Amino acid sequence: MKKIFITKGEDVSAVVEKIINDPEDELVLMVPKGAMLVSSSGNFLLIKREADAARKKITVESVDEDILEMARASKLDASHPLFGGEKSSSLSDIVPAGGAPQTEKADKAKTEAAAAKKRVKKTTKQEEPSTPVKIPITVIPHEEEEEPEPEEVAPTLRIESQSPKVSPMQFGREEPPELSEPAWYRRYWKLLVAGVALVVLIFTGVAVVDAMWSKATITINFKKSPWTYDHAFVANTAVSKVDADKNILPAEVFTANKNMSQPYPATATKNVSQKATGNITIYNAYNSSPQTLVATTRFETPDGKIFRIISSVVVPGAKITNGKIVPSSIDAPVAADQPGPSYNVGPAAHLSVPGFKGSPRYDGFYGELKAATTGGFIGMKAVPTDKDIADAKSKTLDVLKTALQSNFVTSYPPDFKVLDGASNFNLTKLTVNPDTDANGKFSVFAEGSISAIGFREADLKNVLIALESKDNPGDAFNQLNLNYSQVQPDFKAGTVSFSLSAQGVLTAAFSTDDFKAKILGQKVDAVRKMIAPLQGLSDARVSLWPVWLSTLPKDPKRVTLVVN
Repeated sequence: MKKIFITKGEDVSAVVEKIINDPEDELVLMVPKGAMLVSSSGNFLLIKREADAARKKITVESVDEDILEMARASKLDASHPLFGGEKSSSLSDIVPAGGAPQTEKADKAKTEAAAAKKRVKKTTKQEEPSTPVKIPITVIPHEEEEEPEPEEVAPTLRIESQSPKVSPMQFGREEPPELSEPAWYRRYWKLLVAGVALVVLIFTGVAVVDAMWSKATITINFKKSPWTYDHAFVANTAVSKVDADKNILPAEVFTANKNMSQPYPATATKNVSQKATGNITIYNAYNSSPQTLVATTRFETPDGKIFRIISSVVVPGAKITNGKIVPSSIDAPVAADQPGPSYNVGPAAHLSVPGFKGSPRYDGFYGELKAATTGGFIGMKAVPTDKDIADAKSKTLDVLKTALQSNFVTSYPPDFKVLDGASNFNLTKLTVNPDTDANGKFSVFAEGSISAIGFREADLKNVLIALESKDNPGDAFNQLNLNYSQVQPDFKAGTVSFSLSAQGVLTAAFSTDDFKAKILGQKVDAVRKMIAPLQGLSDARVSLWPVWLSTLPKDPKRVTLVVN
């Protein structure tokens, strides 16, 4: 069984840590007199609980009877280091080194000690004697054991309950004993201290709960009355201010544009001869004068393949910088002179102009295929039917409209209201490329725009609030729903007219934020007095947690104000 020495300054948490961290299953705690553990009997209960949880057997050894009593009360084994497992006798004796009294003297000492007890009891009922009571001491031999703190090991004379208390003895000198307090008095004193500590702990816990977890919910219900309004309104881009008398609102026009190309499968096939097409960049490195090239002007690749521009172009004049010609350029679409895949060529850095051959312009004008030409084909190929083309146009138009409307919703400010029916879609371009690609698909290109007239719904609500305030002063909207109908936009005039049906619920005007700021930290009775005179009040309820609270929390996060 291993011994653990406890110092005076160690608290219960340090002792428990020593017990848990020690590998031994049976431990002896050597507790000195005056140790911090004796401040509360709950410390030994905690040691007992943690030791049981760790499956360790704990024995407490101490020269202090109070410590031993606390340990035994906590169901811990406890013993005096000088008397082993036996409870100390009514007289604790100091054994000088080498002392070895005989048994007869020990018996005689017990008899004299009993007589002394009777004399002390008698004197406690009468006046205290003028001379101190002397008690004979019998010296009993024992083997000395080393204590954790030597200054606490010195044994003291101790009389059990209702016996005179003997002061510490020194070799060769005897001091008069003092009367000890009764054991019941010490026990009840400890209970009183424990009770006071418990009350303090309870009140401290209540204060902590109030400070950290308390909360309050105040529900205020006002009387409600319905309100309706039906009228026609006009939103006009020509006005900048609300005209409440004429129900006219300021408006704005919003526009968005989009284009797309959609592929579609061709369902027919036929034998075709198709020319390759592409784009050519034409350079003027000849002079500063522009040069017109007519449609079908030929450009020849280094290997002799001819491509013709599809439409006429004007090549801008070259720039002269520091006496040197800086070529100018222009891009133009070209088509192969012959059908077939052999004309799918490029890129090509230099295509000459055969029409300028034999003149100075031949070296000054040339073309470049920056990307390869494509589409040259001879043979059976997928082609679109008339139905394929018609269906593709219709689908492309629907996709374009949907995409425009989806993107348009986020294209104008969020505080504006655009009514259903107040927008207009305009298709600006729709073309079909019947040439199919390697996957047998042709394409449809579409471009369009959408325009809408919108107004600020807040302007409309302000008109309704002004109308309501004239008829019901002191009230405010608790709820307001707006329904629009008969929407008619006029984009030329920049207006949109509509009919409005408004349904609202009126309650007394009340500022939730201001009232909440007033009641924070207030007594419950004061809060009730503040609620009672509110105009239009139907009923109210104040709920607190914990139930013993009499004051609302000061933290606004722990106060909920519900207004209906």
